[in-house]
Amino acid sequence: MVRDQMGPCGIACGACDLGNGTVGGTARKTKEYLQNYGVSQWAPLVPGGDEVDFDELYKSLDWVSTYTTCLGCERGGGPPDCSIRRCAGERGHGICSECPEVEGCDRFQWLGEHGEALRKKLKDSGGKTKKELISEALEAIE
Repeated sequence: MVRDQMGPCGIACGACDLGNGTVGGTARKTKEYLQNYGVSQWAPLVPGGDEVDFDELYKSLDWVSTYTTCLGCERGGGPPDCSIRRCAGERGHGICSECPEVEGCDRFQWLGEHGEALRKKLKDSGGKTKKELISEALEAIE
């Protein structure tokens, strides 16, 4: 279950909208709402509505609901070329907080400000286990 996973970078899968299914589920529900309320029938009656290709929109929402789910890094999900996961694997770390070089690590840069916040949180985690970090991340969103 992805809820109980955390990538080496410190992203708790259950707190991630891709990992917990929010993005895919929202796309699926959006398509259902549009169809159930007959939006394609009345859209041409409002400004810009005649420019929307609902068949293409439905195909796009199907794609999003099918392909934006993530298995989590522990089960082969996440970006295939993630330098953080690759490095942690090469060094034998389940999570980057186990690495003595996490403080100066530049592999988090591709995640922008979020990556820097993750790196700092891992650096400051005080030896907490992965399980403890997952629990804290999930408590923060509940």
